[in-house]
Amino acid sequence: MTAPRPMRKTREDWLDAAIGLLKAEGIEAVQITALSRALGITRGSFYWHFEDRADLLAAVLDTWRARNTGVMLDALAGARGLDDGLLALFAVWVDHTRFDPALDQAVRDWARRAPDVAASLRAEDDARIAAIAAFLDRHGFDRPEAFIRARVIYLTQVSYHALGITESVPERLSYLDPYFRCFIGRPPDAEAARAYFAGYLATLGRDAP
Repeated sequence: MTAPRPMRKTREDWLDAAIGLLKAEGIEAVQITALSRALGITRGSFYWHFEDRADLLAAVLDTWRARNTGVMLDALAGARGLDDGLLALFAVWVDHTRFDPALDQAVRDWARRAPDVAASLRAEDDARIAAIAAFLDRHGFDRPEAFIRARVIYLTQVSYHALGITESVPERLSYLDPYFRCFIGRPPDAEAARAYFAGYLATLGRDAP
């Protein structure tokens, strides 16, 4: 009896494997041979989907932009008010099925070695801050105050992931009012905060921070 032929892998399979290696071992580990070994198929399958390693790495960056920047922009765009928007943004950041902090940090590590990736990273950081600033501007904060508040909100979260800060759930939830006071000068709407707490606790069942 002949052994069953392995199923052909899709472009998404290769991308997922590349992102997994990037997060686990860094950009130098993302090699075609290593990926084919991890997927259990020959290198030849790779070239059905990508021209070369550079094409794969460009697709990894495109996936990172769509996944991590896109979800933030969607959260702000769908908000009905200031409190809803900020809490929707916070909800994105704590739900690792939506925003992938390990991927974000892996791209930041990659950028230290690659000027073109560093330029892409700066552009994405600028776009994220600009989106938060525009949102604050729409809700009554004049520039440059909206920009500075947006920068504080965003860089606080980036630093949180970069430093690997861990907190208990009660501790983290207790900080919502102080964070809101720091970010916009007042506590959040009580009803909106309750909805955020409920959503955050539901998220823990899927992906505890």
